[in-house]
Amino acid sequence: MKAALVNMLVDPGDHSGLDLEVVAQTDDEIMGANLTSRSGHTYEVRGGIPRFLTSQDWDQLQTMHAFGFKWRNEATYAWARKTGDEGLYAAWLSEKYGFGSVTDWCRHFAGKRILDLGCGSGMASYFWLTSREWVPSAPWVGVDISDAVDVAREHLRHVPNTHFVQADAMKLPFPDETFDAVLSEGVLHHTPSTRRAIESAARVVVTGGELNFYVYRRKAPAREFTDDYVREKLRGLTDEEAWAAMRSLTMLARSLATLKAEVTVEEDVPLLGIKAGRQDVQRLIYWTFAKLYWNEAFDFEENVHVNYDWYRPVYAHRQSEEEIREWCQAAALEITRIHEQESGFTVRALKNSTPQIGR
Repeated sequence: MKAALVNMLVDPGDHSGLDLEVVAQTDDEIMGANLTSRSGHTYEVRGGIPRFLTSQDWDQLQTMHAFGFKWRNEATYAWARKTGDEGLYAAWLSEKYGFGSVTDWCRHFAGKRILDLGCGSGMASYFWLTSREWVPSAPWVGVDISDAVDVAREHLRHVPNTHFVQADAMKLPFPDETFDAVLSEGVLHHTPSTRRAIESAARVVVTGGELNFYVYRRKAPAREFTDDYVREKLRGLTDEEAWAAMRSLTMLARSLATLKAEVTVEEDVPLLGIKAGRQDVQRLIYWTFAKLYWNEAFDFEENVHVNYDWYRPVYAHRQSEEEIREWCQAAALEITRIHEQESGFTVRALKNSTPQIGR
């Protein structure tokens, strides 16, 4: 933990200040310490990361462990660390957030105080933090509830003014209006309540600042049923067992994709959420009956990673556009862009002055 981070932290429960007792440090970082709040709560700094884990919610803890397991398995997503505009993941992120390139996205955030909320291993911010265009004049803070934040620190700690915190998105250890921008890519729906997670993120954004986030979209009825059914079947398994269970599902996805077959849907089927038209069979099944992901550009375990990411976490809420607009309005967020895909909604919103929460 770099010393500059200490002044940004508060108790996640009551937002009181924290006193620092250093236990171990290097020339440039505090590696071990205790942070004690005015209200008497003590939080550990371990491995250079302050740890604010207070959740007693079993489903949240299961989701936390699921993602820690996934992000530590780095070989299954190494493809995503390709930098610049040629990287598939980087280009996808830039486009859906409304930027012409990774460089444009980087310049937009450069010099701002940024929170990457639910940073995992740091993937969503990796491209501009490692870009030549990045200007580290203000702090970038990566927060994750899982120990994936240790992986993020390993890859990004060399970037000046980067900081890492293990904490719950629902109980952030920062004062109100701390950050100019919050980015939360595919995270808020993995909490007990997407709405309350949006409110929590909005709290730490300055008035006039922005919240950027991506959340899942509600799917066709049969797909919704299958998603919940599979997720419940995995609930009692270990993360290793759940990963193994995804292999047969991934094999089926590969077989369907290999067919390269198409079918003509003669007219809309509203009861099943199916649109008319010529459709690839694998994609038709994927979007309306079960997420059977397969990408020929990935190796087998990389495809397993994507299916595990979807089915393993207990908390994986799906939302409608109407809900997102209502929740943002209540949190004093004015939506400036909402990009809809079959998978979900990517939102950019500016914070106004007075939230309507609790009114």
